[in-house]
Amino acid sequence: MNTATRKVDRRIQRTHQLLRDALMALIEERGYDPITIQDITDKANVSRTTFYLHFKDKDDLLVTTMEELYDEMVEKMHVPTPDEIMHKGIGVLLDPSDFQHVAEHAKFYRMMIGKHGSANFVMRVEAYLARVSLEKILKPLAERGLTPHLPLEVIAHGVAGLEIGLMRWWLDEDNLTRTPDEMALMMCQLSMFGTSWALGLNVRPEMLSPIPTQNPSSDREFPL
Repeated sequence: MNTATRKVDRRIQRTHQLLRDALMALIEERGYDPITIQDITDKANVSRTTFYLHFKDKDDLLVTTMEELYDEMVEKMHVPTPDEIMHKGIGVLLDPSDFQHVAEHAKFYRMMIGKHGSANFVMRVEAYLARVSLEKILKPLAERGLTPHLPLEVIAHGVAGLEIGLMRWWLDEDNLTRTPDEMALMMCQLSMFGTSWALGLNVRPEMLSPIPTQNPSSDREFPL
């Protein structure tokens, strides 16, 4: 890459950073829906023409902001190899960086994934988390010869949905008093051992049985 190209890249990165910071600050101030392109460009001190050179609309900026932030986090985090997981145990999967990020931007995330947040944003975040989980962890593990009991995509989206659910609970009221490390541990425990373990139930997969359709008024007892 020549010097001129690097300078252009740096200018693009700086513009994205200015617009990203402006968007996040405005969301914390007033929520997402009322924000206009003019609000964003005024806050970032860039022209509307410059904005439209990079983004179609504020939704495009929001999605790109999320992906750039999360890409930076994924680059910094240690993604364990299948060999590490197999030989050192699932403890190597413990990584509080997602929860640390949410804690640092708690007001932003309360606005975006809370009761009055953006459904589109939540869906995008869930899809991103599922994709990273699938590509970085689940597929490499499966390639080691494991035989998953469920489709990898189901596992990936289940874990992603669990993480978002825990984040929403954590952000609600005073739950943020728990540390990112505590949240990461509970996330790992739930995703690895499941609800039955969390409840203290000695339930095995073979105990699952279809819901009976005969004699609906019967008082028979079932394993679950």
